[in-house]
Amino acid sequence: MAVQRVLICGSGIAGTVLAYWLGKHGFDVVILERSRSESQQGQIIDVEGPAQEVVKKMSILDQLKAKTTHEAGLSFVDSSNTTFASIPAGATNVSNEIEIMRPALVSTLLDAATSFPNVSVRYGCTVSNLEQTSSNVKATIEHVQSSGARTTTETFDIIVAADGLRSKTRDLILPTQIAKSCVVSIKAFCAFFSIPVEPQDQPNARFYSMSGRRGALIKPLNDKSSSAYMTQAKFGQDLHIAQKSRDSQQQKEVMASRFRGQGWECDRLVDAMFKADNFYFEELSQVYLDKWSYGRCALLGDTAYAPSPLTGEGTNLAIVGAYILAWALVQHAKEDSPDAAFVDYEKRFRPYVDKTQPIPLGGYLPLLVNPDTTWGIWILRTLLSWVCWLQVWKYIPVLQKKSFELPEM
Repeated sequence: MAVQRVLICGSGIAGTVLAYWLGKHGFDVVILERSRSESQQGQIIDVEGPAQEVVKKMSILDQLKAKTTHEAGLSFVDSSNTTFASIPAGATNVSNEIEIMRPALVSTLLDAATSFPNVSVRYGCTVSNLEQTSSNVKATIEHVQSSGARTTTETFDIIVAADGLRSKTRDLILPTQIAKSCVVSIKAFCAFFSIPVEPQDQPNARFYSMSGRRGALIKPLNDKSSSAYMTQAKFGQDLHIAQKSRDSQQQKEVMASRFRGQGWECDRLVDAMFKADNFYFEELSQVYLDKWSYGRCALLGDTAYAPSPLTGEGTNLAIVGAYILAWALVQHAKEDSPDAAFVDYEKRFRPYVDKTQPIPLGGYLPLLVNPDTTWGIWILRTLLSWVCWLQVWKYIPVLQKKSFELPEM
């Protein structure tokens, strides 16, 4: 049988890991990326457990460790920046051994994938239409150029949508009603961006709670920048409208209205937010689908089963899911149809997703760590002080790393 040609939509974590393994096993792989160049957006993410095993198999584990933030742990602070509780790095999946900036991880993964001559990446490209037959998929590819857009049509054996939570390719693959209903908001919002470093940003990440279910987090990055996060674990129509608008200025203003003047270093964060060029704002959501493939098209990573940042598992699901999908496609590479591969992908990986995707503490984690009242914050701080002093976090099941047996490929 001829070499199978695979189109991967999205050059993020899931797409690049899949491209690496398919490229290694002789598939002809094309990665499409909507952005005109390699994205520099994204903040600190974790690579742990079975995902670390995957990158180890890719021979890039040492490269990733060299690029970690070297965060010493997580401290909980009050308005005067006094630490009342802390957890050391690596103790739980709240603060992990490998914490790395997303652009650094993606760049490393992309370099590994494109080291194979049969893997290529095209920037400024997106799929605008798909036509499936029993033997292939015809993709209309829109090329965004300085002189305007042009379209071409190409034929592939398999197409994989790995373009994230708000995937446009998913909308082309799924039945309309399913595509509209698969993204479920958890009614929380988060903004993240880089800020100029200050001495107090090292060596621990610092988390500060405010009434109204608001939280602010500063994580150490390097000697020039720190990473900032501002979360609102309470639905607001203005926040929802700002997310839909895709207008970063509107998003910054609505977050500033909630965080300016709230003590600790919130004013510093707000001022830096308006100057940040890597600002990102999202209404935190999850993706639930009964099926991750339709015909010759499959869904991968956040596009298929986004768990939300509150689980801390998005990166790990993307990496491990890509490995399992690649494994399944390799196992069935000689067949004329990818159906059997997609069945194996879901059969092998769905139990792990079902176990990993739920938000900890019955879905109440964002509410519990972001109390609505000052009395609730006092209770939270008291509990955290005792939990950390007694090191009870070592025995909390929801904070322990989850295992998964990887098949050999």
